[in-house]
Amino acid sequence: MHTSNRNYAATVPFVAALANLGLRHVAITPGSRNTPLTFAFAAHPGIEDSSHHDERSAAFFALGMAKATRTPVALVCTSGTAAAEYFPAIVEARFARVPLIVMTADRPQEARDVGAPQAIDQQGMYGRAVKWSYEAPIPEARPDVLAAFTALAARAWSAALETPMGPVHLNFPFREPLAPIDVPGDVPEYLPAPTLPSFTGAPPVAPVTELVERIFAMVQAHPTVVVAGPNDDPAFPEAAANLAMKARIPLIADPLSGLRAGRHHLANVITTGDWLARRGDLDDELRPEFIIRFGAPPTSKGINRWLSDNSHIDQVLFDESGWRDPGASATHLIRSDSASAAAVLAARMNEPGSEAWVERWRRADGAIIPMLEIPFPSEPAVALALRNNLPADAGLYVASSMPIRIIDAFFTTVDRQISILGNRGANGIDGLISSALGAAVGSGAPMYAYLGDLSLLHDLTALATARRLEIPLTLVLANNDGGGIFSLLPQADFPRYFEHHLGTPHGLDFAEIARAFGVGHHMPATVQELGELIATPTDGPRIIEIRTNRSDSAALLRSMWERVAISR
Repeated sequence: MHTSNRNYAATVPFVAALANLGLRHVAITPGSRNTPLTFAFAAHPGIEDSSHHDERSAAFFALGMAKATRTPVALVCTSGTAAAEYFPAIVEARFARVPLIVMTADRPQEARDVGAPQAIDQQGMYGRAVKWSYEAPIPEARPDVLAAFTALAARAWSAALETPMGPVHLNFPFREPLAPIDVPGDVPEYLPAPTLPSFTGAPPVAPVTELVERIFAMVQAHPTVVVAGPNDDPAFPEAAANLAMKARIPLIADPLSGLRAGRHHLANVITTGDWLARRGDLDDELRPEFIIRFGAPPTSKGINRWLSDNSHIDQVLFDESGWRDPGASATHLIRSDSASAAAVLAARMNEPGSEAWVERWRRADGAIIPMLEIPFPSEPAVALALRNNLPADAGLYVASSMPIRIIDAFFTTVDRQISILGNRGANGIDGLISSALGAAVGSGAPMYAYLGDLSLLHDLTALATARRLEIPLTLVLANNDGGGIFSLLPQADFPRYFEHHLGTPHGLDFAEIARAFGVGHHMPATVQELGELIATPTDGPRIIEIRTNRSDSAALLRSMWERVAISR
């Protein structure tokens, strides 16, 4: 193939260079203009390719896989609006720091801005949503051009992985022929093979000794709390848990921090931080004098508000790049990746703090959920069923909006290894099923997704991909016929506009939808039946649907908040 014509003389070594660097998967959508890339990827034995019907779903599939593997995943599409469909996933990848290599095929320069079909302005089309954007040269079978293509592979790979990780965009203009047709004279008989470059990334950055000593002194002198936000680094949970254990520090763990479930030490991990912040405990008997923060802001609005309201307390934020401090409350920002910082601090904490301080937090944390009556069917009952019945080493991909907040509130610690993921870079609900499918393929683990009906409708075409690729994904669907989270907002007090524009009921039958896509469907009648379904492995995609009522769900949550508030 690589000697057929100049397009393949360039794309075949380009793909080989990416494989040599470590690329293992590419998500491809159909099109004519991207054929030189598609065929070159499909022919390489070291790269797995998946075919997708639409670009939006393909991009979120790649996002989920890259999030699960923390390794770049490639995307290939044709020219025109197909490239624009990538944009939502690219935005999420940029804010969530997920490495993607986005490749868009394009018309050559002479076919642009003259009315040619599928010719839009693709140069720099993703703006600041990508870390780096570059237009490849028109392929030529010359040593210098081929070297430029393999070097381009290394540049894209390194840009996607360099701190902070994120998406990069390569635009490829191709002239015909697009198929690997032999073109006499197009490729010289003796064309030397280009060198395949390699890349070695920078090592993780740990805080300097002087800063570690200062933090150690603060922990020794003041009641301290650790706040761990969303983090995909598999090295972080054990390092952070060791820090909390050795220093006897309570650790408020976001559900996406990796600290809610695992085989690491969980004794000092606090999962009810949002409840305690709402009740006022964090400003009373649990009030710290020093706060250590890791990475992204937590999901909990209560915790974020509390951090913002207490900017007068010393707050040390460890983050490898950027300025993720929306409440402007960090008093010290230290450039370090969270896993390295936690490990270095844990190694220094050879003089533990007060056992009474951490025990006070443990008691408060352990008392919240037992005081609540949790009926079925309800969103809290779904969260508890997932917590109690997910198999060891499973993955759970959680939708934004209501599901992640329910998991935050009710998914307490478990000692089974469960990876909890979510798209919290831009906090959107779109692409959830596709993301979970990519994570399932990338991790090889039994994968579950907890989502609402609007998230499912937003990514409905991904059900066809799940069926076609036979990916064993379980969708645990809380169907409240619309946007449930909006019922908790002040907008719900304006019924003239609320139901039509925010409640948005759809009245769809998901059993019929599942049947149309050839996907399994279950509707458990009891929480025991729900638990058994979750615990039972599946060999293909399925939906477990739990129907709830939006108004009843809002009333239930408000009653729980009141019950906890009066329990002090």
